[in-house]
Amino acid sequence: MPIGTTLEPAVPALVSLNRGAWLSPVEITDPETKKSAELQRSLTLSVATYVAETRYFSQVNRLPGEPEPVDLVLSYQFDRYELERQVHPAYFPLALVTFTFYIWFGGPIYNDVANLSGTLKLEDVAGKQLASVHDTYQEKHSVNLWSTEYALPSSAKARTVLVRSLLDQAVVQLREKSPQSNH
Repeated sequence: MPIGTTLEPAVPALVSLNRGAWLSPVEITDPETKKSAELQRSLTLSVATYVAETRYFSQVNRLPGEPEPVDLVLSYQFDRYELERQVHPAYFPLALVTFTFYIWFGGPIYNDVANLSGTLKLEDVAGKQLASVHDTYQEKHSVNLWSTEYALPSSAKARTVLVRSLLDQAVVQLREKSPQSNH
């Protein structure tokens, strides 16, 4: 399965930190993933757009740049970025026995597996760590001939769940440590 970088649209947060945020380039450190500068760059763009859509921050920019003294720096790092497509175990035998009716009537052909793990660090512009969270997300779902992901597997939902979970946890941690930033 091609490794994607897209995320689903964000649901806006109910609260805002009333601070700007700067996203440093997203890192993929998983030794099992063929990482490329293009993959990380594309994921950085997707995460930046997603974080802006959440409206946790008054504005979201990407580093390099010149953050204001009150701005935050967000650093996402994925230590597991495994997205895989496997043939469903029932596919071949049932497709043969039913003369392909199994396929045409929506029997599972593939299993898409996502195993993601990452860390999000929030720092002030001086580099002082204000929050750090780590989380994992695993998902396995079947894909049939009529699935939207049959021809173009994306695993966008899995990436989105992990990115949002990390962001939500880090914001809660930041708000608990510095109540003056609550708005």
